[in-house]
Amino acid sequence: MDPSALIPEAIGISVPPVWPVVLSIITLSVHLLLMNAVFGGTVIVFVHSLSGGSAVSRSMSRRLPTLLALAINAGVPPLLFLQAVYGQFSYVSSILMAVFWLAVIAALMIGYYGLYYHNFRYERLGVSGRRLVMTVVLCLIVYTGFMFSNKMTLMLRPEVWSGYFSDPDGYLLNLHDPVLIPRFMHFAVSALAVGGLTVAFFGRRKGDNDSVDTGMKWFRRSTLANVLMGVWFLMSLPKDVMLIFMGRNMAATVLFCAGLVLLLAMLHAAFTRNVTFAAVATVLIVPVMATMRHLVRQKYLSPYFSLDTAPVSGQWQPFLLFVISLAVGSLCVAYMLRLMSRAERS
Repeated sequence: MDPSALIPEAIGISVPPVWPVVLSIITLSVHLLLMNAVFGGTVIVFVHSLSGGSAVSRSMSRRLPTLLALAINAGVPPLLFLQAVYGQFSYVSSILMAVFWLAVIAALMIGYYGLYYHNFRYERLGVSGRRLVMTVVLCLIVYTGFMFSNKMTLMLRPEVWSGYFSDPDGYLLNLHDPVLIPRFMHFAVSALAVGGLTVAFFGRRKGDNDSVDTGMKWFRRSTLANVLMGVWFLMSLPKDVMLIFMGRNMAATVLFCAGLVLLLAMLHAAFTRNVTFAAVATVLIVPVMATMRHLVRQKYLSPYFSLDTAPVSGQWQPFLLFVISLAVGSLCVAYMLRLMSRAERS
């Protein structure tokens, strides 16, 4: 079957694609930083809970519910932009794996409650209770991340969508894609690095050297491990996609080189225990990686769709309303976080 016959008609975009794409990269970068902090922070708290817990894990557990709430909300804009630009691919992948995709909502809600429960019942839970709660929460977060990887890779492969005709009940996953596991592992290990950096960052603010030492140790080891994960991910890509980073596409090649420079900066900061430099390098590398991700998506879908030919209606009002709402909402969130920070210090 011709895969293009399975792709719905392109959804019109209200403004030129460059605008939603740029905003998608910016908002996705914010979401990734927050979500990685949650994922990595949860792993660190879980590992510490295996030995009974520590002051480091106790401090981090207080911040995880807030970080997860921010990550979930920050994840809405990039998902909406994805639907707006690549809706004919994104909606289909959601339908093909509908059961697993809808279960993500329940997983996040239960995981969110579990983080609150772990924080407020920390002493009463005891060692075994904390282990159990964090095991459940970590499994739910891993499930969520793995399902997102499934969805984002499944939408790039219309050639496997015909599996719907033998499995029309919403249980189709992208498990046979050689890119799926290395892609997920690359993001998961990077989350450990960001989680460690988050622990170190908050520890530095409080003058807690134990948190700084623990966090930078996680950051250093995870960043080193992620070099291997990144190579695995790159080599698993189809050859024509991989080669865009090897000179076939100038923008992709420049971004790849910029990513390597920032990676070296992260490693330097990790070994010198420079939390500020590590945070700056990490914040800079995330949008670079998000842009590379966008170029990979474009290359995958190039046989079926191009942004240059996407229908544009020229209706700017909804876009401007979103931008204004995003700016006002961001200011409100920043103000609330400032109030919360003041309350913690008092």
